[in-house]
Amino acid sequence: MNRRAVGPSWLAPVGMVLSVLVAALLVDPRLQTWAPHWKHPVLDALVGLINPIGTGATLLVACVALAVICRGLGHARLRETAWLAALTFSCAGITEFAIKHLVGRARPDAGLASMAMLGPGFRPDVDSFPSGHATSVFAVATIFASAYPRVAAPAYALAAAIALGRVYLERHYLSDIVAGAMIGILFAAYLWRYRHALPRWMVLVPVPTTAALTTAEPTTPAA
Repeated sequence: MNRRAVGPSWLAPVGMVLSVLVAALLVDPRLQTWAPHWKHPVLDALVGLINPIGTGATLLVACVALAVICRGLGHARLRETAWLAALTFSCAGITEFAIKHLVGRARPDAGLASMAMLGPGFRPDVDSFPSGHATSVFAVATIFASAYPRVAAPAYALAAAIALGRVYLERHYLSDIVAGAMIGILFAAYLWRYRHALPRWMVLVPVPTTAALTTAEPTTPAA
């Protein structure tokens, strides 16, 4: 009889928190001084090209549009994946937005003290931790990687490139994007695992076609 070794339930979250702290304490200050020396026209063009993917509600609109289009075309699997990605984006995004305005960390290019934590507020450029770009791209990437394992490598590679681009642009510290990525991945993993238990109002219920309705109608036996 095989037994699976199960560790304490608190190990995973504690490990994640520690990774963020290590990144913040050891790497963030160095990256802040190194980032200006990395600038290159090719990297500028690449980061400028992919950065809008994680901006605002871009991925949310794209996922909803894809879900609606696939619903009309009858591609059930892709429709459900896109809709779940949109739902994950929203849940993770709300959490990320709340945390960043509770923490109140100054962005690297804000001209304030390095790694400053100013507390709750809605001050401009005091919303660095966690990264919204990292949260959204990793949330969507994880959903599509779970549904289509073959796209996992390119999906995560693109997500990582977009997230690291925020460090390159000096809009985030490394710990910001690590925390954002963890939020996105955790929400995606949870919603993917329990996707079949979601309330009906959270999922796109397929509209039955005329043919399906005709097939479903009970036939009256001939007298």
